[in-house]
Amino acid sequence: MDIQFSRDLLSQLKFCVFDLETTGGNQKTDSIIEIGLVRIENLKIVDKRNYLIKPDVKIPEFIQKLTTIREDDVKDAPHIEDVIQEILKFMDDCILVAHNVSFDVPFFNSVLVRLNLPPLTNRSMCTNLMTKYLIPNLLNTNLNFMSRIFEIGHKKAHRALDDAMASAQLLQTYMNIFIEKGITKVNHLYYPRNKYELDRSHYKRGDYPTEEILKRISRPNSAYLFTLKGPKGVILSAIPCSPGEDEKSKRQLTFIGQLLAQDNWEMASVRLFGNFTEALMHFTGVYPRIETHHRGEILQFLSELHGSKNGIGKKGKTLSEMELIAWSEQTLGDFIITTHLVPDQMIIVPILAFSPKNLLIFRYPGHQKKLVQFITSRSSKLLSMKNKTLLMQGPLREFYFDYLEQCMENPQNGVKIFKKSMPQKNPTQFLEELNEFMAKNPNAHRYPKQYI
Repeated sequence: MDIQFSRDLLSQLKFCVFDLETTGGNQKTDSIIEIGLVRIENLKIVDKRNYLIKPDVKIPEFIQKLTTIREDDVKDAPHIEDVIQEILKFMDDCILVAHNVSFDVPFFNSVLVRLNLPPLTNRSMCTNLMTKYLIPNLLNTNLNFMSRIFEIGHKKAHRALDDAMASAQLLQTYMNIFIEKGITKVNHLYYPRNKYELDRSHYKRGDYPTEEILKRISRPNSAYLFTLKGPKGVILSAIPCSPGEDEKSKRQLTFIGQLLAQDNWEMASVRLFGNFTEALMHFTGVYPRIETHHRGEILQFLSELHGSKNGIGKKGKTLSEMELIAWSEQTLGDFIITTHLVPDQMIIVPILAFSPKNLLIFRYPGHQKKLVQFITSRSSKLLSMKNKTLLMQGPLREFYFDYLEQCMENPQNGVKIFKKSMPQKNPTQFLEELNEFMAKNPNAHRYPKQYI
């Protein structure tokens, strides 16, 4: 991977990041009241402009409150036709960038048409859409939130130049990420799906020595799932790993190093997760596809690292499936809530349907109603199941219940287990306990600022 080539490739591009504040969203009747522009060349901010514009219509009260732009602020400002050529000259032949380009570019073009000027033909990019490609499962992509998690100064939301500056710095952040991930074509900026996600990385055999792969894996402070694939995408082995710099983490890396040395692999993949529980959940999905002779050694290693001395393993061998399900419901509970990789997000999944297909990612308290609805809906489904069948079988099932039993004994591991009756019988107490759980288990991953 030639990072210098990627840097040279993107350094040739010129960007004009801009933002519009308008009297409303109707292109036919509304007007621009402010436009902020930031020019980027050689990946650096080289110039910026801001224009207050006197609109053709009155500024609605809610727009004045949103933007803090009053009628008095624009009474002596120029009309758009007085500054349009200056704005177009600043944009020049740059790639146009906005955090919601599907609004800003069409609205600006509608103004040009009204002025009997040709619409823009520049290529355009959207940092909002790029965010959704690069950071999967991100529920909030607004500029304020993105500025907070990337530590970008953004004091005046809904003011054109401040929004444009924040978008420009977000673009610079993404350009550096594209460079570090070895971008080779400019077109990848427009279609980055399945190639540059910040929560995962793929290494072809021969890209890096084993020591460098292990070094890259250990950088982020989050759980992860390591997967090795052979010819035609066949999964040779996989293992969920917990974060940290303790002896357990060192043993994990040693085990992965042994897999890299022994297997005839073609692709090594790493995907980050907010908690070992979520990494384990995704591991259960690939486990049946792992080569049979590897399953035993992987589960034995996981049991040595995460299993208890007494554990449920013994129960799992002696109880029938229905007896084990009954034991789980009575002793453990029905749902798991755990921390997500993204700040301010959590995950909930039923214990007996422990699969990525059955989880809900939610923000709290913003999605409090959505969370309660999910619990109610899934509780009804659990009650209506005539013949419950666990998704996992054999040794993996034994390890899973062993792990959950330990989570019950250690509430500081970022996992909350509860019975379905709790939020239904006493919703106030349930939400109080959830607040307390979140306070004791803050997101400490620094993702996406710290990524792989």
